[in-house]
Amino acid sequence: MIELRELSLTDPEGRWLLRDLDWSVLKGGKWLLTGPSGAGKSRLLRVLGGVEQPRRGTVTVGGQRLWPGEGAMALLGRLRVGFAFASGGLLSNLSLRENLALPLRFLGLPPAQIQTRVEAALEQVGLGSVAALRPHALSGAARRHGNLARILALQPELILLDDPLEGLDSADRALTLALIQAWVADPGITLVLAQEEPGPFAEMIPEHLHLNAPIPSLETP
Repeated sequence: MIELRELSLTDPEGRWLLRDLDWSVLKGGKWLLTGPSGAGKSRLLRVLGGVEQPRRGTVTVGGQRLWPGEGAMALLGRLRVGFAFASGGLLSNLSLRENLALPLRFLGLPPAQIQTRVEAALEQVGLGSVAALRPHALSGAARRHGNLARILALQPELILLDDPLEGLDSADRALTLALIQAWVADPGITLVLAQEEPGPFAEMIPEHLHLNAPIPSLETP
């Protein structure tokens, strides 16, 4: 499902976050990325999602070359990828309901099927009553659950989650953990989840990749 060869990432100051990483994730595999803040976990997820280009190296997802290449464009019509990044993810000019429906429209699903999927996903995360609101009118927890609902509606083959428990109270954490547990148990889903410490995912997710702190030397040619 995922093949990285000699992948290297740098931060905006030119420090190496990763150098020459080789990593493979089999279809249906579940992986936990850990490491200190600034180690490159979020950037690596964005590279896997095709929305950020690495400094160098080769990234193949679902048999499609993302980098070098066109990034997420290479996956259109070939692989469904659901992601919930720590910083936003919902389009500010659309209601929550419209945010969930948009990826399904790109897939060309019939309107009735889109409505069924969207409403079911909203109800599953308890957001049916606020579905008409735009992201700025939602609480932080509701926005996070909105991202998870979008994944539920999309029914993707690859799921990328960035620190999904950050800032959640006990009830919201329980809901998020239940959703992730169901995805982990599904052999048809490949999942990569990133957070600083393993926490409750230590035993839930069998494979771990630990990223170290940024390499202090600046980028060299």
